[in-house]
Amino acid sequence: MIQKEQDINMAKCMMHSKHKLISFLTCILICSMMIAVKAQEISFYTVYPFEEEDYFTKTVFPFNPAFIKKTKVKSIALENNEKTGTKYLYNFNPNGSMESMTTIRYHKEETDTAFYTRYYYNAQGLIDKKARIDYRDGIVKISSYQYDKNNRIDRIRIFSLNSQMPNRLQSSDWLGEPVPGADKIILRGSLPDESLLKKMTSENQFSSWQYRYYTDQKFEAEERTEYFNFKKNNDNPDPCHQKKTYYYLSGLPVGLFLHNGCAAKKIPSEQYRFKDGLLSEITDAPASLEPKTERYTYDKNKNLVLMEDLWNGQKVSELEMIYDKKGFLTSIQRKSDTMDMVQYFQDRTLWLTYTFY
Repeated sequence: MIQKEQDINMAKCMMHSKHKLISFLTCILICSMMIAVKAQEISFYTVYPFEEEDYFTKTVFPFNPAFIKKTKVKSIALENNEKTGTKYLYNFNPNGSMESMTTIRYHKEETDTAFYTRYYYNAQGLIDKKARIDYRDGIVKISSYQYDKNNRIDRIRIFSLNSQMPNRLQSSDWLGEPVPGADKIILRGSLPDESLLKKMTSENQFSSWQYRYYTDQKFEAEERTEYFNFKKNNDNPDPCHQKKTYYYLSGLPVGLFLHNGCAAKKIPSEQYRFKDGLLSEITDAPASLEPKTERYTYDKNKNLVLMEDLWNGQKVSELEMIYDKKGFLTSIQRKSDTMDMVQYFQDRTLWLTYTFY
């Protein structure tokens, strides 16, 4: 099929040229470029070694906004065909950015919303706020993002609010101020009044991610520190909760340091390997008691097609991604070599359905 298209393009090109030798060489170059461009596809996922809390497992990565925008995807539903399970619904705006994500648990005919997340963006297209509703505990968590002059995240403030959910007990009153109907406000696409967040800021009723970027020898480092500033609600005198430091080399992350109680870094907790610019492997530090490894395989269009989980060098599970000819992910199948593992490793197949603008 490609050869036939190449012959047609060559003939059209020669018809519009007067100098046969120059036109022949030029047309070969043009046709080669056309085929190269046609073969270059946009990948479905953006594969990066960072956990995203809104996805059902860290091995399914954020959708690539460029792919979503180009193909005009409006929503994606991800579910299995069993009578009991979990369904994931993703909605996108016309720019390809995530608008909302819903997790629904179901048992036969009964359904129960577990989580709902809504995303808000600023004029530059960067995430401005993210609101997550936890229907289990009746907690609404609002994350507010601030950026530096280079459009890198400079600070994240996380506000926790109580909201009375249907048929739910409010079991986490200490987390934040009760706001009646906060879940309904967010479902309509808006947030609680900004004055509430300003009030919580002045009273230090929020937790804050402090970001820092610096150069350490030949590496660039990105440091995140979470400070719990609940001065009135938290008796812990040490506000530093946790810290993560990522090290980059040539723009790609090479290691993650986890700081226990924000202690000084010692050895990396995770190490990352890339091949041709694509993440190929995540490994635990050698000193880990049960070192884990995740390996990634891609197709010619840079789509992730296989993720393998290894514990102590033994493969325990794998995820296989199937795509159609247009690059759309159609199914994710988990295969486990150890049937008695926790639910994370239970065999299952998730199918994807789409709607479009």
